[in-house]
Amino acid sequence: MLQDLNREDSRLRARLLDAALAGLRLSRDPQSMGLREDVAQLWASMEPVLSHHLETEDSQVLPWLKEHKKLTAANLERIRERHQALHKLMNAVDKRKLDAVTADEARNIGKSLAALAVALDDAIDDEERRLLPTLRKALFESLD
Repeated sequence: MLQDLNREDSRLRARLLDAALAGLRLSRDPQSMGLREDVAQLWASMEPVLSHHLETEDSQVLPWLKEHKKLTAANLERIRERHQALHKLMNAVDKRKLDAVTADEARNIGKSLAALAVALDDAIDDEERRLLPTLRKALFESLD
């Protein structure tokens, strides 16, 4: 599981700059069907990975760490709030047919995608600094 989370972090991180730029471009030219298509393709490659990653952390990692008292209540709450913020941005981006939305809706999707890229970058950094080392340590301690 730990390797899967690391792999997903790497896959997501590799797409962050593309996501931020695509979002910014779409927010500046929301009528462009080419930019809408670019965002739709980018999102189609990111969304399943991000959804799986958050689901794994929410349903397996965080409960396990909480059960074994490896995260403070404050850290657990901070991670849950960050996940909620990411889900909110994901829902704002997740329009199945970008070619059928208005220019204003496309602009908002672009802004949300750019904001998601920034928030996700922060979340991945925090995971690499805090969550994954805590998980590694807890796993090795549980083997003793």
